[in-house]
Amino acid sequence: MSQKPVQQNYSGRADDQRTIPWHTFDAQTVFERLCANVTGLSNDDVAQRQQAYGRNTLPEQERPTLFKIILHQFMSPLIYILIVAGVISIIMGEVTDAIFIFAVIFINAALGAYQEWRAEQSAAALQSLLKISARVRRDGDTHEVDAGDV
Repeated sequence: MSQKPVQQNYSGRADDQRTIPWHTFDAQTVFERLCANVTGLSNDDVAQRQQAYGRNTLPEQERPTLFKIILHQFMSPLIYILIVAGVISIIMGEVTDAIFIFAVIFINAALGAYQEWRAEQSAAALQSLLKISARVRRDGDTHEVDAGDV
């Protein structure tokens, strides 16, 4: 079965680059298809490719606001059942029971929101500490660079 030729010159992306069986090609073919060579890319090539395609990083997720974290605490079937129980208690005239049920709901929401907010803060701190580097060949020399610059 013959391979479909892929037009690739880094001024545009190949149609099916993710499905190309790169492991089946010899090194010279890979270099040709990626417009590279054994000495590595030049700094100018790297700058052009980063400008065209961006950094080699995953998109960052938007961190939830404190309001969203608090609102998330009330998005549980068990909370819905407790709210219904509280409303039924009020209808039946059991105000003390209703106050107790709603107090439990709000204390649970406060504790859950605090824990989730702290977890988000910890995850953000860990992400800022995480520095991944890679060894690359540029202009014939080996360098260690930030993985986002690959």
